[in-house]
Amino acid sequence: MVKLIGVPYEGGENFLKGTTLAPSKIRWALESIEIYSIYQKDYMPEYTDLGDFIPGEKAHNEILKSIEEELLKVVDSPFGIIGGDHTITVPAIKALKRKIRDFYVIHLDAHLDMRDEYRGNGYSHASVLRRLIEEIGEERVISLGYRSIIPDDEYPPLYSRPFEVLEPLKAFLRELKPGKVYLTLDLDVLDPSEFPAVSNPEPGGISFRELVEAIKILRGRLVGFDLVEFNPAIFPGHYPAVTAAVLLRELLIALK
Repeated sequence: MVKLIGVPYEGGENFLKGTTLAPSKIRWALESIEIYSIYQKDYMPEYTDLGDFIPGEKAHNEILKSIEEELLKVVDSPFGIIGGDHTITVPAIKALKRKIRDFYVIHLDAHLDMRDEYRGNGYSHASVLRRLIEEIGEERVISLGYRSIIPDDEYPPLYSRPFEVLEPLKAFLRELKPGKVYLTLDLDVLDPSEFPAVSNPEPGGISFRELVEAIKILRGRLVGFDLVEFNPAIFPGHYPAVTAAVLLRELLIALK
């Protein structure tokens, strides 16, 4: 049985606050869409929703450790996480690493997230990819779709391509050894014209259709995913929540 958990944690460095509202908003929108996917020609599977994990008032590093311990309870089966900001990916990968060792991380994001630290914090949304590489190795990480980079602070990993997702993903999957995949999906990889409700928007993103096609080719390889950086507070309409809910449906189907 697929497990779903919300982690509405925001580390504090986001340009615009509000990602803590995302899990409840996406669940609300999920009630309004069809459970059948015309894209994958399949139904959304039954899943166990474990609700939201609220870590409480602690220091940032202590919160990340408590998230890791909580997620350790779910990574023994296919699982999905709704964030929250991108910081939550680091404890998710640490928890997954304690269960299995042979997996890849696919990082879809408008930003490379390779800063060693951001505003004095080495565990921020801007440092996610660098921390993941330290955890599992550069040869296990694929970063696609980024279009924002600081050359003095960030270097693209071995398996990375800016601007595009689908075609380089196909190529990398052919090149890499077989293995399970964890997908970390920052919704700002989408172009703001299609998905404006993110904390750190960047023009020049991919389309919704390209993203769905990328999810489809991961079907059968996914062990887990996170869906992060949706910010309901900055956009008054409901269609971004519906878009996020449709993507959640497609991810749950891809976990089957």
